[in-house]
Amino acid sequence: MRLVFFIIISIFTIGQTANILGIFPLPGKSHFVMFERLLMGLAEKGHNVDVATHFPRKEPTPRYNQLSLVGSLPILVNNLSFNLFDGFTNYDMMHFMTKICGVDVCAATLNTSVLRNLKNTKKKYDLVITEIFGSDCMLGFGHYFKAPTVSLISSISLPWAGDRIGNPDNPSYIPNYFVSSTAKMSLFERVENTIMLMYTKFLYHYFSSKESNQIAREFFGPELPSLEELARNTSLVIVNSHFSISHARPTVPNFIEVGGLHIHEAKPLSKHFEDLVTTDANKGIIYLTMGSMIMTETFDPAKLQGMFDAFAELPYKVLWKAKRENFPKGLKIPKNIYFENWMPQMDILCHPNVKLFVSHGGLMGSQEAVYCGVPRLGIPLFADQDNNIRASERMGLSIKVAYNDISKKTILEASKKLLEDPTYKKNAEQISKQFKDRPLSPLDTAIFWVEYVIRHNGAPQLRSAGADLPWYQYYLIDVVVILASGLFIFILSTIYVLKLVLHFIYGNHKHKTE
Repeated sequence: MRLVFFIIISIFTIGQTANILGIFPLPGKSHFVMFERLLMGLAEKGHNVDVATHFPRKEPTPRYNQLSLVGSLPILVNNLSFNLFDGFTNYDMMHFMTKICGVDVCAATLNTSVLRNLKNTKKKYDLVITEIFGSDCMLGFGHYFKAPTVSLISSISLPWAGDRIGNPDNPSYIPNYFVSSTAKMSLFERVENTIMLMYTKFLYHYFSSKESNQIAREFFGPELPSLEELARNTSLVIVNSHFSISHARPTVPNFIEVGGLHIHEAKPLSKHFEDLVTTDANKGIIYLTMGSMIMTETFDPAKLQGMFDAFAELPYKVLWKAKRENFPKGLKIPKNIYFENWMPQMDILCHPNVKLFVSHGGLMGSQEAVYCGVPRLGIPLFADQDNNIRASERMGLSIKVAYNDISKKTILEASKKLLEDPTYKKNAEQISKQFKDRPLSPLDTAIFWVEYVIRHNGAPQLRSAGADLPWYQYYLIDVVVILASGLFIFILSTIYVLKLVLHFIYGNHKHKTE
């Protein structure tokens, strides 16, 4: 009887199994952390998952087949100098995202034998998963394999993401990726937000569209529809945001928020790290990292010394992710600072001894700090980091110190306030509860909707009719023109009739007088 039961279960499982292709050409580890979590979850659910990635896992995983892109592009992990992003404008950021991380990445990865062999495979895929970032060229695989496409965003929604699914993006109360306004904006902020929304959409198409289309058609063939058309066929957009820490906004059914998808339950620390966070911890631990890309060792020496001097006056042990030997010579590093090349961030942040998180404000780390209920001192460097830190400031979770303002005084004052004012810890714990309170975990939510798209062959029933309207219809420009024309005609007609009436009255009066 038990054998029959297992046979039935096996048949049911096989019937639900899908072949899924994930293609992630961007060599940024912080993005792929989120994507890998979903793809691994789908493999664990029994799906066959092929993944083109720059970050293959060392240990083989059942049903998770890795198509390694290693060597095709430089990996953006712990190897970028701060000077690269110093003084970055929004224009520079758009160029970085769409040219360097978009068109250039597209050209390099499509030129690999891995993706050429993938194009020639006889395997049938039921779904293609890609990323929305600097270029849409990988959408060609969805068209090539005649499979629905799901797109992932590792941040809050990007300005050029909403149009493809008709998601409302009203700039009067929805701040976009490139601004740090709240949902309740002043007139000036609404103007800035509107201009930035239009400006970044234009730059995305200017920098990315033409070249990406050309590269994609050279790879897939000249008959490939435009990438803009393929983008409008996106079945689902999964976004790393959540209303508890982002702004509440209206969404269409195929826009799914899964903020914190990458987060796993904290695990016990190894003996080495457990000793670090408990031995000589005094009042507790300050944990500092600037993410997986920028090396703090490349900060200006005067600013580093200011940070060192500030931490030296605090009765806390500081764990700093960096290589001690890479810091400029001549700096006086206090005894309460300990350096590690790598640390299990989530497990450390959730340790009860950790009292403060000093970071650049990257979204993944910010979400981990929210999950663990830890206040933050934010030093934004580029991209959405300033936006993330300002949002947490408004919720009473953090204090921002701009890079140019770093000194012993600013770091010490901000740290003391965050550590000594209990309001910050109380707020962090309250927001943590809100962030965790969901009907399904972020991973289960994402898996459900991905499987929904597979079950319903692209799930066109999720698609808003607004996604297929031309812009002048979506924004009611045609209606405004008709109403304005009608009003104009009415006014002209009224004036004409009044002229006739006046002419009739005064004309008759003049005639009688004569």
